[in-house]
Amino acid sequence: MQSRKLKFVLPLFCLILLLSACKGSQPTATPTTDLEALKNAAAQTASAFLTSTALAAPKQTSTPTVTSTATRVPVTPTASLTPIPPALGTPTATAAVSLGENAVFVADVTVPDGTTYKPGEVFTKTWRIKNAGNSTWTPGYALVFISGDKLGGPDRMGLLANVSPGGTTDISVSMAAPSTAGTYRGFWRLMNTSGQYLGDSVYVDIKVAGGSTPTVTSTSSGVVSAATATPTPTLSSATLSISNVAMSVNPTEFTGACPKTYTFTGKFTLNIPASITYKLEAGSDDPAFTFTLPSPQTSNFGAGNQVVTYVLDFSNSVSGWVRFHITAPVDVTSEQATFSLTCEP
Repeated sequence: MQSRKLKFVLPLFCLILLLSACKGSQPTATPTTDLEALKNAAAQTASAFLTSTALAAPKQTSTPTVTSTATRVPVTPTASLTPIPPALGTPTATAAVSLGENAVFVADVTVPDGTTYKPGEVFTKTWRIKNAGNSTWTPGYALVFISGDKLGGPDRMGLLANVSPGGTTDISVSMAAPSTAGTYRGFWRLMNTSGQYLGDSVYVDIKVAGGSTPTVTSTSSGVVSAATATPTPTLSSATLSISNVAMSVNPTEFTGACPKTYTFTGKFTLNIPASITYKLEAGSDDPAFTFTLPSPQTSNFGAGNQVVTYVLDFSNSVSGWVRFHITAPVDVTSEQATFSLTCEP
């Protein structure tokens, strides 16, 4: 009986122990109400901190930055730019600009480019040139041959009168077509009294027709002409008249640093175009002083007033005279023009 009770009680006791152990191993659940309370408390604390920080920070007066897409598109300011002062912008047509000395080609008055001549045919080329600077051109200025085909023209052709700034002048040069067929071009440029070239170069452009080449001869007047089947009357020396031969000096007196540049201007008048041989002559009261003068020249000149300019530099003091001497086809000499130079350190 006793053993039956033990058999029954022992399993029952084990069952009780097993159930107790299972119950003890289960984790203790955290009450839901406690977690919610903690979350609410944390949120309230954070809100209170942010509020106090915002109140403590100083207020900003600047306009907040707009982060919309439109502000990220590059925009070129227009009306908000400060206008550039006129002095810094592009000069207008009325702006005063110092141009110094300047010569601008205006037109070919005679002999358009490509004009055809017979071999040896004589013609006169005339250019119109504008004084585009701010200095007056004087008869001491000259149109000077610089390169290409000279076509029997002179080395230089002086101006006949003053040309004020903005004015124009026509410069004519007597020339002759070469004896060989072909295309010819010669370049000329204006030179001032200091020997400096100004502005645009001008040129003459002609063609010489083929065929028989006549013999080019020089008449007694110096005008180049071509022999033809019908003889052309030659001009006698009595026909040519050279007048108003004169010489001037600029400056006439100077005291100062050397070397010093002097300009000697010879002038004369022809009644017809002619080939003239001329030279500059000079002398001094000091026999030890030596002048370095250019060689005699022969040039073709048109009818009218002519100017020949010489530019010389002197490094030593001198008191002397100069004159303009035409030696052919007639012999004519100008009056002497005196000058003096005193060089000082």
